[in-house]
Amino acid sequence: MRRREFIRRLPVVTTGLIAGASTLSLAACAGIPYVVPVVRPDALVVPKSALAEGGEAYLQTLEMDRPVYVRRDASGQVVALLASCTHQGCQPERVGDRLVCPCHGSEFSLSGSVLEGPAEDPLTRYVVTEEGDELIVWLDGRGER
Repeated sequence: MRRREFIRRLPVVTTGLIAGASTLSLAACAGIPYVVPVVRPDALVVPKSALAEGGEAYLQTLEMDRPVYVRRDASGQVVALLASCTHQGCQPERVGDRLVCPCHGSEFSLSGSVLEGPAEDPLTRYVVTEEGDELIVWLDGRGER
């Protein structure tokens, strides 16, 4: 079963979990967990522990076409990128130290900059703040390229 189909079959489970301010982790094919965040009008919120194992996760809700890739880099800074290739919108996947688009081969650094085309623009990057035990990914126009 494909990830998107699996996520679509979870509305009752995820609604209950989100209402209870919990998160659900789904194992990704590549080993990066998918985490269902708590949704605020302007942000996605997950516990810091969502990045504990491996230091990275995809955040996605049923309403999102593409997830947000979140990782803690070597300096401890949290980076959040819209996992949507700026060439034609396919979802890049982590391959080593890059995010690689499976559709046309664009490659991005783990901070979102273009390393190899055909994409010309970097991935959309979001501001992330840490408050207590939570990571907050701000979606309210704070995304930048």
